Amino acid sequence: MLVMGLDTALQRCSVAILQDGAVLAEQSVSMERGHAEHLAPMTLETLQQASKAIADFDRIGVVVGPGGFTGVRVGLSFARGLVIGTRVQAVGVTSLAALAGNVAVNALVAPVIDARRGQVYAGLYDSAGKALIEPFVAEPEQALKKLQEKTGARAVMTVGSGAALLPRAPSNWSPSGACNQIDAEVVARLAEAAAVELTSVPPSPLYLRPPDAKLPKPGRFANLSKT
Repeated sequence: MLVMGLDTALQRCSVAILQDGAVLAEQSVSMERGHAEHLAPMTLETLQQASKAIADFDRIGVVVGPGGFTGVRVGLSFARGLVIGTRVQAVGVTSLAALAGNVAVNALVAPVIDARRGQVYAGLYDSAGKALIEPFVAEPEQALKKLQEKTGARAVMTVGSGAALLPRAPSNWSPSGACNQIDAEVVARLAEAAAVELTSVPPSPLYLRPPDAKLPKPGRFANLSKT
């Protein structure tokens, strides 16, 4: 199976191409903003390195969030555009599942992302990548409590930019040491492993709270345009 992984949800812009599990080409650049300007040329260069065209692919995996609102929209819109007029399937992958995929241990994995405004995005996955707690948003103390209720005394590895924001964790919890950013290769692998029924529905953004930006107040002439 030929699969592409795309990520612009956090502080990276990355693309990876895998064929039957082997990496053919990949590109990754760390950035806070500017994903929209970098994603298309980066994807084109990765395709050229792999000597592939979009129509050759079976699936394109893209991170749907939670994460930066602009970044999530950029990646998702780009992935949707790539598959128009082709048989290629776009597959949504959550940012937390992708982070959990960075950790290869025989333990539970708790990916935690700094969501700002005093909150974190979090979830819980087993060693096979199965979600035990789906992505949620909460204050760090509440997030830790919710995770502990599920994990009990089992060993837990944390990963992600928000892991350090959790209150003092019990002795059976420890940082994984894995990368705290999403790897497009992991996104591609998760898209490849996705159940068939998940590939039949176009991916949608996963927003766990309203955007930080607020709509502007109506101008003084707004009502004049109404009939």
